[in-house]
Amino acid sequence: METSPPRCKRRLPSPEGGPDDSAAAARAAGLDSLPEELLENIVARLPLRDAVRTSEAFPHIDEWLPLLAAKGVQCLTLSFWDYTDVNVEYYTLHPAIFACAQLTSLHLERCFLPTAPEGFAGFPNLTTLNLVYVGLPENGEKKLEAMIRMSPSLVSLELNNVEVTDDDFDDWIIQAPNLERLTIISDIDYGWEIRELPSIQEANINSEDYSIDRDFVKLLTCLAQVRQLEFLIPSTDGNALEGISCSFQKLRNLILHTNFYKASTILSTFGLLTRAPNLKHLEIEITDHENQSDEVDITFFDAMWTNSLFANLDFVSIKSATCWSNEMCFIEFVLSKARVLHEFYIYHDDTGSYSEPREKAINELAKYKRASPKAMVFFRDMEDTWLYP
Repeated sequence: METSPPRCKRRLPSPEGGPDDSAAAARAAGLDSLPEELLENIVARLPLRDAVRTSEAFPHIDEWLPLLAAKGVQCLTLSFWDYTDVNVEYYTLHPAIFACAQLTSLHLERCFLPTAPEGFAGFPNLTTLNLVYVGLPENGEKKLEAMIRMSPSLVSLELNNVEVTDDDFDDWIIQAPNLERLTIISDIDYGWEIRELPSIQEANINSEDYSIDRDFVKLLTCLAQVRQLEFLIPSTDGNALEGISCSFQKLRNLILHTNFYKASTILSTFGLLTRAPNLKHLEIEITDHENQSDEVDITFFDAMWTNSLFANLDFVSIKSATCWSNEMCFIEFVLSKARVLHEFYIYHDDTGSYSEPREKAINELAKYKRASPKAMVFFRDMEDTWLYP
């Protein structure tokens, strides 16, 4: 199988807004002037469970981390979105972050994670780990793999735009026996693999640029027991889910980022839909508005019909709909097959010239037969998404 080319090094975006330099300097001077005994006394009076919720109150957090570690802090949130006195492109947290052995919840935003010291034994009590726009050190993907593995109590893991700063990186494994919720959102696929997630209940996998050798059948098979799934269907020349054999018996809620411009993408989408017989709630967001390179008709969709497809489907929404012919055939197909459907929302994207006129789409919708006598179809503009489901 072809190997992915090395990814270019990416740098975390700079923060926007925040206090001016003089105010930041004044805060820093005030903190630096406090005697160490007083700092320790202040930390000693903080509640153990919530010693730090935000870096806003502690712009020089490096001075506090060793004290918080000694106190046994349990919940720690450090966010550096708003500070011009901290350059997140280069700023690295103090290694004392790894001495916070009593942590149950750790949330980091807009910073770099240091290399763990020798003898780091993990976070045995950590149940929640959220890394948002966090950069990793050299060979950081392997270090993150070890940190997750050495957090056996982990229940919720979010990796949101975590950056591997090396020009090249190795494949690495996410395995956590008690993990119930997993979120991976990134512009670039940094070679992660999922294994041994026996407790997984919810997953969100969204990478705008999947690796060309990513095995999507293997990936989704590892998530077959989820109840809720959000997934970006890859845009490939062939069916990315061809050969998938697992069944998503527990899946009730599904959010798909996909489109209907190519036959291969439609086949990939149905590779998942046809294996979720108990699906009740389906949301689709149309991605990558481009020319419809393959035109299909209703017989193309009929060929993928199974008795269990849409058997329990109650709710459907399509956002950023262009209402091109393939999308309209999909809508017609769902309405003609979903026997217990109650609501179908279509959010028309009328912001660009690529969408079909709303009047044409509405007239076409009026012709479609409905398998469910209770099915109601709502046609809205995208600006109305915050008002309706």
